[in-house]
Amino acid sequence: VTPPPTLPIDSIPYPTMSLCCALYSFSGLIFCFWVSILLTHQPFFLLGFKDVDAAKDNAVGAMGLFALTLVYSMYKIYFPDEEKTEEVEAEGMEGYQLNTGATNYGSR
Repeated sequence: VTPPPTLPIDSIPYPTMSLCCALYSFSGLIFCFWVSILLTHQPFFLLGFKDVDAAKDNAVGAMGLFALTLVYSMYKIYFPDEEKTEEVEAEGMEGYQLNTGATNYGSR
């Protein structure tokens, strides 16, 4: 019986994940900046907003969250923690399994 597949999360380097997150945050920051400029100077190009000021405030708030995520991602790129926890092996009754495969119970 083969064990179920697991995600190789230990093989993915954290700076790579942080770089992906930083690029996504940077693009979101630029997009929210562009939307806030459009809502400030030319709101007639963006239709469907009942309250343009509230939409602009929401775009600026989202831009702030993208900036915060970008700063944290950059921090993790330059200062990755290399601490890895060891997996504790099950001892005694914790690692006991009753059934490791299919049973013939109920088949005729």
